[in-house]
Amino acid sequence: MKKAIWLLVLLAIIVALGACAAPTAPPPQVIKETVVVKETAIVAGTPQVVERVVTPTSVPPTAAPTVPPTAAPKASDTVVLALQQEPDTLHPLIGSMMARTIVNSTYMVGCMGQNEKTEWIPLGCETVPTLENGGAKWVGDGADKHLEVTYKIRKDWRWTDGTPVTSKDVVYEWKLIMDPDMEVGARDVTERIFDVTAVDDKTVIVKMLSENQAKAAAAGKLTGNVDFAKYKDDYVANGYDKQVGPVVYSVYWTIIPGWLPSHILSKTPAKDQAKSDYAKKPLGDGAYEIKEWKAGQEIDLVKSSKPFPLGDAKINTIIYRFFADSKAVIAALQKGEIDSATGTAGLSVADSPDLDKIVAAGAYKINYMPGYQWEHIDLNVAKFPLDDVKVRQALYYATDKKTLVDKLYFGKQALAELPGAVGKTNSWAYTDNFTKYTYDPAKAKALLADAGWDCKALPCTKTVGGVKKNLEITLMTTDRTDRQALAQVIQSMWKQINVGVNIQFLYGRGLFATCSAGGPLNCHTFDAAIYTWIGSDDPSFLGLYNCAGIGTKDNNYSGQNYPGWCNKDADQALLQSETNADVALSRQKRMPYLEAFFKAWTTDVPVIPLFINSTPYIWRTGFKNYLPGPTQYAADGWNAWQWELTK
Repeated sequence: MKKAIWLLVLLAIIVALGACAAPTAPPPQVIKETVVVKETAIVAGTPQVVERVVTPTSVPPTAAPTVPPTAAPKASDTVVLALQQEPDTLHPLIGSMMARTIVNSTYMVGCMGQNEKTEWIPLGCETVPTLENGGAKWVGDGADKHLEVTYKIRKDWRWTDGTPVTSKDVVYEWKLIMDPDMEVGARDVTERIFDVTAVDDKTVIVKMLSENQAKAAAAGKLTGNVDFAKYKDDYVANGYDKQVGPVVYSVYWTIIPGWLPSHILSKTPAKDQAKSDYAKKPLGDGAYEIKEWKAGQEIDLVKSSKPFPLGDAKINTIIYRFFADSKAVIAALQKGEIDSATGTAGLSVADSPDLDKIVAAGAYKINYMPGYQWEHIDLNVAKFPLDDVKVRQALYYATDKKTLVDKLYFGKQALAELPGAVGKTNSWAYTDNFTKYTYDPAKAKALLADAGWDCKALPCTKTVGGVKKNLEITLMTTDRTDRQALAQVIQSMWKQINVGVNIQFLYGRGLFATCSAGGPLNCHTFDAAIYTWIGSDDPSFLGLYNCAGIGTKDNNYSGQNYPGWCNKDADQALLQSETNADVALSRQKRMPYLEAFFKAWTTDVPVIPLFINSTPYIWRTGFKNYLPGPTQYAADGWNAWQWELTK
């Protein structure tokens, strides 16, 4: 028995050794193959068969892999985003550059905003106050009736230096906006407010003007906690001398002026704020704070050391890097140097061939987002020769918008006809009843002839007051690559009707600079200018295309009616649509007044609308929760505390 066991053990050892030994070569095999022998005729059906010995090659052992497996993506604590424009300031009340708005949205959150679906959501406030939920209510009777909106600031809301945000900060911002020495972008919404009252540290009531108060303001007799008399002309221009019923706002829940750190800014006079340290490095209330603004290079933000009430931020550092042009942004994407290109990265659908290739490589995703951004040409209606409506209409008829879109944007932009990007498919405010301009050079030439221009040669000429003048204008725009091409094509179109066109390209901050800094739009020194406005899903145009929206020296260039267009009928229509309490809160009731405004606007042509932009948002595949929205209320950084990145 023991002998048998030993034999079994020995056999197992031999088998194991055999399993570990190197494989032996198989024995030689004799194979047969059919061959053709030289110089021997091949007879069909009788192939020659020869035999040869073949020694098969041993099968080598499988080699161990030499390429290491792809490393799993790792969480990154830094996000780099591209801007093609460097902001002119970071002060939230100064200027109108979208680049500033995007940067500020990352660390200045405020009371409320819109998400990527255009839904209004509370942020630093507990709720979005409405008439339906009791946050807003009518107070008083008759000509003293007015709307009051109550805001509750979150109890844990703070500035990033640890100071609590209080109702005092709301009152401060309201008074700063209404300070005549403050060069703000616009006051038209704030001028609808009679008072901002701090009920307690976290409760604010905003009281809008009653009919009696509106009439008193227009008469220069309204007294209160700000100097209403300084804006008497604005109130008259806005028709408040004829106000019927309380003054309202179609999105009245946003009437809150906002909040600014009064414990810091109250030490700086309004006239000095544009050049203050705060304008370069503001204090915010978000999850991040400004670390450094490296002029000409980037703006760096870091996660605040103070807990953010809406959630702990995942990213430690956010960098907004400046690029000279879209080609540089595309090159950075190709090299993987940036994690996202923002809405003002200078990219457009004209870049889609390059962008689509980058996305096809797998490292990035893209969304061509249709929104409320619309490209247009402002025409300075107060300046010769564009002060003649027939000249403006002629330029419109000479502009082939479809060719512009097809040639420069691969046919991927919707043509614009109405302000605010109001179109058939994206806005409840669209109407088909307005003056339309099809591409018609013959009609353009006829209009110029009716206006007394001799257009036999370039440029057209006309004798005015005994002086021979040329029909020649300067077309300004930013130095963004596609805009340069756009301006050049428009120049060639207008030259076909013998209008002389000079082109001037400016860096974005140069075009949009305040008047005190020499900005041609704010100072109304330009002839024609191409740029983008961002509208809203609820279109409003007071401050943009009404008489009181024209910036002047007297109102410290407040207002964004850069064309300088003033049409009394259009003004009345807008006032009814946006301030009449019986109209403004009903879309159905607003429609006839919006239609009247659209008719006046398209007939007078203070602006040539070109197309509604589909903005390319491109981001790294591992960049989560990057959710820019289609309106200015959901700028790229609105939810930065939710961002995550792996790469």
